[in-house]
Amino acid sequence: MIILLGTKNRGKIKELQELLADLHSVKLVTCLDQAFRTVEESGKSFLENALIKARAICSETGLPVLAEDAGLEV
Repeated sequence: MIILLGTKNRGKIKELQELLADLHSVKLVTCLDQAFRTVEESGKSFLENALIKARAICSETGLPVLAEDAGLEV
């Protein structure tokens, strides 16, 4: 299974890769691997912003997306 990490922040990518390292059946790809449009995070909470980002990137790629905003919310 491929999961796209919905961030271009190298620190967040490293943190998520470390958290998910034991999931050997999962291949992680990042937004650094492809050009994506910038997603306006207009939500009123961390969760809303993470969902906005994840849905927009999933819509572009067709891949499941793990996104966060100031903490793992999705």
